[in-house]
Amino acid sequence: MSVNNSDISTTILHDESDRKRDRLLLSGVNESMTCMGWDAKEISVDQITSKIRNGSSVYIGSCASTPEAVLEAMVEDPHCKDIEIIQLLPGGKLPHQQENIDRFRTSSFFCMSKNIFKGAEELNSIYPVPNKEGLADYRPISSSSLPRMLEQKVVRVDVAVIKVTRPHKGFCCLGFGVEHTLSFIRAAKVVIAEVSSCMPYTEGRSKILCSEIDYWIFNDERLKTTEELWPEWIKDTAENGHSQETFNAMGKNLIELIPDGATLKFGWSPLTVCIFPFLSERKNLGLHTDVLTESMFRLQVQGVFNNSEKTVDTGSTVVTHAHGSQELYQFCDRNPAVQFQPASYVNDPLVLGKIDRLMVVEGALKVDLTGQVASDSIANKFYGGVWSTDESMQGAQFSKGGKKIVCLPSRSPNGRSNISCVLPPGSGVTITRSNVEYIVTEYGIANLYGKSIRERCITLIGIAHPEFRNELLVEAKALKYISGAQPGKSFQSKYPSEFECLHTTKNGEIVFVRPVKASDEDLLRKFFHTLSDHSVYLRYFRKMDSMPQLILQKYADIDYSSDMALIVLWPPPEKGHTTGSSEMIAIGQWFSSPQPHLQGRPEIAFQVRDDWQGEGLGKYLFMRLVDVSKSFGGIISLKADVLADNQGMRHILEHSGVPYKKSSDFGVVSYTFELPEKYEEKTGAII
Repeated sequence: MSVNNSDISTTILHDESDRKRDRLLLSGVNESMTCMGWDAKEISVDQITSKIRNGSSVYIGSCASTPEAVLEAMVEDPHCKDIEIIQLLPGGKLPHQQENIDRFRTSSFFCMSKNIFKGAEELNSIYPVPNKEGLADYRPISSSSLPRMLEQKVVRVDVAVIKVTRPHKGFCCLGFGVEHTLSFIRAAKVVIAEVSSCMPYTEGRSKILCSEIDYWIFNDERLKTTEELWPEWIKDTAENGHSQETFNAMGKNLIELIPDGATLKFGWSPLTVCIFPFLSERKNLGLHTDVLTESMFRLQVQGVFNNSEKTVDTGSTVVTHAHGSQELYQFCDRNPAVQFQPASYVNDPLVLGKIDRLMVVEGALKVDLTGQVASDSIANKFYGGVWSTDESMQGAQFSKGGKKIVCLPSRSPNGRSNISCVLPPGSGVTITRSNVEYIVTEYGIANLYGKSIRERCITLIGIAHPEFRNELLVEAKALKYISGAQPGKSFQSKYPSEFECLHTTKNGEIVFVRPVKASDEDLLRKFFHTLSDHSVYLRYFRKMDSMPQLILQKYADIDYSSDMALIVLWPPPEKGHTTGSSEMIAIGQWFSSPQPHLQGRPEIAFQVRDDWQGEGLGKYLFMRLVDVSKSFGGIISLKADVLADNQGMRHILEHSGVPYKKSSDFGVVSYTFELPEKYEEKTGAII
């Protein structure tokens, strides 16, 4: 990693400035000394525009920290012209957006489109009001880039207008509006503050010296709630077109990836809220994220987020901004359990990397079959922002036990697939295919980490909406992403997750049993090459020194509505992982015959790795398949052909307790098992 010396010097200067603030805070110096000249800095609303020259670039706080009185004064003064308003996250009353380009332009680092959640075909507005020609700009930059751009004057700021608490011991508090505000204050020539007794005095690095403020006015209007900040956006997200059933299924899949003691970091997409109802299933969760929202606040009050196992900032939620109800605002006032830190800290990959079990959950608009993720735009339409996605993904990669998780519904409200063979032309790639890890839809979890293009395609098609799986399969074959011979049978039916279970062997080893997946070809191949020549001969009735691709596809890519194959993995993979570091040690399967007279009488077979024989896995798999067969309508019996000298297999079949008939022909013993109506032996705990 290359290091920019100017970045180092800038960081040193910033840290020194912050240390100065900390020293003064700790010293408890006389307030009259540190606030000297404070009263002389007060100006009236009518005087505000005299402090802002025409042609200025003006930074204003975001969300509940938007300085609305100053904005209104600027708009009401007809002499105030050619002003560029810079805002990280627009919200609340923004009267300047109703003006013409000769008076005001807006430059934002995040789009709050009415349709950010929907991903509609046409973008009505980047902001909650109609956008006029050239009035609003969106800057697609990552959070970590902003301080450097200010230092290098790539982004120019003449005036910083902020919202703060009343002064206390020589300091004002930024309250909720910490984000990058300190960087803008340092870069600005003039700092104007709206002072409000309604702004909570928040803990963390949220304080500024009174001496850093040049002018101030008093505005005691209460802070706006989320619903008041974005009434149209809230309405649209509530009517997003996705069913609650879809959201619940996504949330249930997401929670499988979250271990106890994890620390969560959420992207800005409202899609991530689908996991919130299920987080109470986990213990001792931590929160380190950009924005504290109402849902997160409620979970902290309930004790779901107690931050007790965080390896950085133990005991505290760490955020850079907040918006929600008045109750949330009161909760944050002088509360050490919530630390407000600059975005440069909250999103620093080196800080994030020190947090063990960091779970980054990002929402997406589209994902292609190679793993490229678009979260801020579709084609040439913008719906969100890049913001901290890059830094969050890097941090999760550095984190011990960290995970990078992307969630999205399998299709958009207008009925199109959100998993596509290629991204729509013009879409921005927010997360590259080399940096992606987990993709989650309501149909399952795709672990793409370390996977080939072929494996990614097969895995992602498996969690796409069933209506589009055949189409995606055809397109992937046409692009040579996957073999033209790939059957695609598994895409015709739902993956039977209800058959996943843990099992304890005779010697006390815990193994994981699950249905085979189309992406398991390499797992099956490796399993084959661990078998002895004798075991291969007993299973396939002939010598084999390789496993052809067509056979692998036949065994892995099955139609779950008619066929079944259960594989045994050891050690059990972590939740959400397909395999992880697990090895396949056994397989049991049946295949239905296409011949009409054999319908309902599938052929069964199973194989146990040589070094795991004697653990009871053969009998377990046979009895498990017998049990599973009850959920398949029309299965009358199971058939098995075994070499006469395969004494181990014959012993399992003949002592299973399942009634059978057998016949012999040319050294092969054929068994027919009539399925019992009731099977009582415990076969595993469904998970």
